[in-house]
Amino acid sequence: MKKFFTPTLVVILTMLFVMVSSCGNNDNSNTNSSNTDKPSSLPRAKVYVANEAGGSVSVIDLQDSLKTTSIDLSDSAGTMFMAHNVQVAPNGKSVWVAAAGMDSSKTNYLIVIDPNSGTIKERVLLGKDLHVAHVVLDDQSKNAFVTAGATNEVIQVDATTYQVVRKFDLGAKHAPHGLRYANGKLYVANMDGKSMSVITVADGKVTDIPLGGIAPQVAVTRDDKFIFISLYDTKEVIQYDLKNGQLNRIPLPATAQGPIQLYATPDSKLLYVADQGELLGRPVSNEIYVIDIPNAKVISTIKVGKKAHGVVASNDGKSVYVTNTIDNTVSVIDVASQKVIHTIPVGKGPNGISYWFETGGMP
Repeated sequence: MKKFFTPTLVVILTMLFVMVSSCGNNDNSNTNSSNTDKPSSLPRAKVYVANEAGGSVSVIDLQDSLKTTSIDLSDSAGTMFMAHNVQVAPNGKSVWVAAAGMDSSKTNYLIVIDPNSGTIKERVLLGKDLHVAHVVLDDQSKNAFVTAGATNEVIQVDATTYQVVRKFDLGAKHAPHGLRYANGKLYVANMDGKSMSVITVADGKVTDIPLGGIAPQVAVTRDDKFIFISLYDTKEVIQYDLKNGQLNRIPLPATAQGPIQLYATPDSKLLYVADQGELLGRPVSNEIYVIDIPNAKVISTIKVGKKAHGVVASNDGKSVYVTNTIDNTVSVIDVASQKVIHTIPVGKGPNGISYWFETGGMP
């Protein structure tokens, strides 16, 4: 759907962004979980799912029997927008979607949703041919940051005025994809650059750390000890020690087909890794790998739906949510038992995922 840079990786990188567009059935939002068990005594919380191929965002109400509704991202002209990633602001007052038009204009936006009304309150025009991927916000929810793979940039948007205020240039042939914010810095996974860029937001300084593999996404731990980066082609997870800058390679099981998104539990003890597969001639995967963070090793494998992609944990650390792109579902994993306890139908081609609770959002 958008162009990339080096000939050797053009097919791989293009597929990673567009493959969800052709997968799955019709949008089946507004349906309840296929599991008839109803969660009890749950606080008010919601899960937001970016349905890339469906041009929508599914909202799973965790308090109301996993009821799912859909927010259409189409504009007033009827143009549909591919929602690659969704992110709830840390203060819980807004939900941000990185999206690109499905028409020939290739216009990229950040679409801002009001979590209380479920309506779109702003469309931030970023430009054309950017290949926007992931969006995050700083700790104070004052600024949003989105990766632009085609221009090798991270774009900063004022979350109050909705104006583009700065662009961080990562250098040619980086193809930034996933990113996270922690303590004044952005940690950016570069697919083409096979590296992680560390951006100090205050002064704009960019440091590049070679990783030796295609890096789709990063995760941070709440204890401020580690950054984790998935490497698709080498089937590894990199553990980056924030104190000494040391890189530790964690190999995934022999069954791995290629990790994409990953997320740490709030207690910084477990890391959940979505093994997607499908690229480089590999089969589609339906596995989640659980890494023991203190010991830096895989301790469990959980079967979910086809082409596991996005991952997020609840604020209490009791549940983990995974998007299954081909199945058009979200799997709910109980952390205590390490088992899937619900499978929830969502929109077409679910990709990114984010968690909202009464007083905030998971970063």
